[in-house]
Amino acid sequence: MKRLRWLACVLAVGLVACEPTPSRDAANGDPPALPEETLPAETPSVERFPHREAFFGDLHVHTSFSTDAFFYGNRVGPRDAWRFARGEAVRLPTGIVAQLAVPLDFAAITDHAEGFDRIGICTDPDHALYGSPTCEETRNPKETLDAFFARVLTRAIEWPRPRSPALCADLDVCVDAARPMWRRTQLAADEFDRPGEFTALIGYEFTGLVTGAGMLHRNVLFRNAHVTEHAISAVDVVNQADFLRRLDAACELPCEVLTIPHNTNYSWGLAFAPTDLDGSEYTDADLERRAGIDRLAEVTQRKGSSECQIGVGAADEDCDLGLIFPPCAADGETRCVRETSFVRDALLDGIALKSQRRANPFKLGMIGSTDTHQSDPGNTDARRHSRFAHAMESPESAREVLAGTHPAAGPWRRLSEGGLAGVWAEANTREDIFDALWRREAFGTSGSRLRIRFFAGDLPADIGARDDALEMAYARGVPMGGDLESAAPPTFWVWAAQDPAAATLDRIQVIKGWVEGDAHHHRLWDVVCSAGRVPGEDGRCLPSPATVDTATCDRHDGVGAAELEATFTDPAFQPDQHAFYYVRVMENPSCRWTTWFANGAGVPPPDDVPLTVRNRGWSSPIWREP
Repeated sequence: MKRLRWLACVLAVGLVACEPTPSRDAANGDPPALPEETLPAETPSVERFPHREAFFGDLHVHTSFSTDAFFYGNRVGPRDAWRFARGEAVRLPTGIVAQLAVPLDFAAITDHAEGFDRIGICTDPDHALYGSPTCEETRNPKETLDAFFARVLTRAIEWPRPRSPALCADLDVCVDAARPMWRRTQLAADEFDRPGEFTALIGYEFTGLVTGAGMLHRNVLFRNAHVTEHAISAVDVVNQADFLRRLDAACELPCEVLTIPHNTNYSWGLAFAPTDLDGSEYTDADLERRAGIDRLAEVTQRKGSSECQIGVGAADEDCDLGLIFPPCAADGETRCVRETSFVRDALLDGIALKSQRRANPFKLGMIGSTDTHQSDPGNTDARRHSRFAHAMESPESAREVLAGTHPAAGPWRRLSEGGLAGVWAEANTREDIFDALWRREAFGTSGSRLRIRFFAGDLPADIGARDDALEMAYARGVPMGGDLESAAPPTFWVWAAQDPAAATLDRIQVIKGWVEGDAHHHRLWDVVCSAGRVPGEDGRCLPSPATVDTATCDRHDGVGAAELEATFTDPAFQPDQHAFYYVRVMENPSCRWTTWFANGAGVPPPDDVPLTVRNRGWSSPIWREP
């Protein structure tokens, strides 16, 4: 692989809602004209961090350039989305003007490439097909959105996905419309990229669909301005292997690319299945290519979490976050989950393949992101969910939200606030952020900006107390995302720091997975806990004494920690055993967004989702592959 308007200004932990300022994107959602290309300004001095710094971002963001967002009324384009990410106040599609309390460090706008042709044609008044019935329906749907999506999804499950026959009878018309949209996407990112201050990665989403509105989706990210001429999408390929093959061939140096599968919990088990969606076998070349391009998985976002699920595969009692679907009861069933829907089981399958001397296509780091379709990167504030905050002003509207269902995603109330991606990078530039993602020195959170470090190697037990701890950890060990080369039993060092705007920390856990012959195994240890609790003989701490008053959402979590760290050894380490280890950091409980929403609207909260949530973070794994 080559490499509604508010009357007051409301301050929230992650969001500020203020008096409106005019949008500088086209008010009707038309794509802005292509800006003139200019010579880049002189590169400013960029601060570098030899022991790497934590930067936070959102790598899954949709704007008016995505057809589904557009159909739901989003007319906020990429340039305003970039402004939002950098901390400016922006009017969102619901009419609320919002602003992040703390800007992001990096982001990627990942609009659905499959709709670039339709959006390009139907938002350009000068295009010959702008006044066509198809474009009129696109801009002002006459049927219900649910009916519209049901019709579109029925056709979109074909691979390659059929283009609109009304718009693309002449294929060249649609190809010619899609390319400028892709170019506008690139230019908008270039406009807002500021080395050392803010990184705007160029990207898009590949959106493959299967029966039952199942998803085989990947976000595609590029290291620099050298990108593929065409945004290769589901209209171009016959299966997943074909997509990665075409992407690999098209991205020739100096182009460098990586992909991030997401919503594997919506794949009905196809995401990490041993065969492709059409039943075809993966060749060794396919596995090697996938290992080189699929570098991370989006383990959490608004449509739930994909780490693991209680009662399915390699799960534990804390696999309780963002559960959307029940386990599958029969082969071929959809709207359900299987072992091959989840990252932890995929990690096990990957090391099993490696033990057979084949490439490990599931050697995946972990990140979180939002999957917002509101053009608001990084907006994870549970107190004012950006998609629904406008409905809090009316009890009737609030009840509609809590009872409502999206035709593909399911009941709105089951969705989450979204997550964030964290990386440890030497500087905040495109190349440094990409390289951190590439080497998987990355972590995900379910919305807060908690920080996680994870090392393994020849480390002293007291490393956390040393002034040179990080220098030593990098010199004598490997960070998250790395490989243990030495056969000597390693010492693991785990560290986490609370987001000051979020709940305190409850505990740090280490999850191990390993294979013995054809058998897959996993184990979880609580390695350090707050409030003076210590792990028992079973490796687990007693539950946290922290509580939440769900009527007010006041947290009583002073017993928690602002920072936790510990060293840890695996008493059953075997140098010839294929294994992985990763960290999960648990925060103390806080109100779920539906509780905040119901309380704010003065309606009862739903009784089929939890009142509280234990937000968390995940490190990327460290592998031992002898």
